Amino acid sequence: MRNETDKSDKEETLVNYAVRLKEALISVEQSYVNRLYKEFAKRLDGSSSVYILGNGGSQANASHIVGDYMKTFALAGFNLKINCLSDNISYLTAASNDIDYSEIYSVLVGKIISSDDLIIYLSGSGNSINLVKCAQSAKSKNITQACITAFNGGRLKEIVDIPLHVNIPDMEIAEDCQISILHNIKQRLFYKYINNKYEITPKYSKRILEDVVV
Repeated sequence: MRNETDKSDKEETLVNYAVRLKEALISVEQSYVNRLYKEFAKRLDGSSSVYILGNGGSQANASHIVGDYMKTFALAGFNLKINCLSDNISYLTAASNDIDYSEIYSVLVGKIISSDDLIIYLSGSGNSINLVKCAQSAKSKNITQACITAFNGGRLKEIVDIPLHVNIPDMEIAEDCQISILHNIKQRLFYKYINNKYEITPKYSKRILEDVVV
């Protein structure tokens, strides 16, 4: 939601929203985006894994990005191991029931998540306790970590190696920026490493290029 201190009666048109979204995106430090891009590139050979973690809408974004990257790079012949641990609802509910929701990710550090892996946290506030605990545990094991946060950046911004901070107090735009940043990185990877190697499937071609319902 928008910052509660913003009492403006100005109508929130799509154009106004787009302006704020643009301002939020260009507030992100490009050098950190470049570093995250390079971490993905290092893992296209499957030598280690990428884990994207979040809660609520950020978790939904993590799930989308994982599926998107997984399909694209697999079809192009790359072995990118990318995971959204919160997609396993059986694990989430069991771990929450037997331990605590705040420990659902940290308990996997050093076990499912190993030393050469990359963890990316998606969070509006940067202060979700289950993400913070995971980040603290992973930091103690020197696991490479990144985050995309908004508002003040929260505790995650202080812990991780690559803190991408969206400078805006708005949850909806924060979540839009998570998707935009990771889509941008995916496109950069695609044009650098795939492009001419990628064969469009017949079904995709019919839907997108030929405008046929299939």
